[in-house]
Amino acid sequence: MPEWCPKCKAMLPPGLQKCPSCGAKLTAIQGNETSNKEIFWLSAYIIGIALIPILIALGIGILCIVFFR
Repeated sequence: MPEWCPKCKAMLPPGLQKCPSCGAKLTAIQGNETSNKEIFWLSAYIIGIALIPILIALGIGILCIVFFR
């Protein structure tokens, strides 16, 4: 995954401490940051796991109400 300089927006190879274009200092762990996309999908996965049993229970409850009145 390409890395970008926060100051001049130049594309950088991984592992640099200083931008060769503008000389800006880069963060030490720039390559290990978690992207918003990864956080979104992880959250959606966890919420999905929690909601599936609730939705199944609601579906069974509605079926019981409808068919066993």
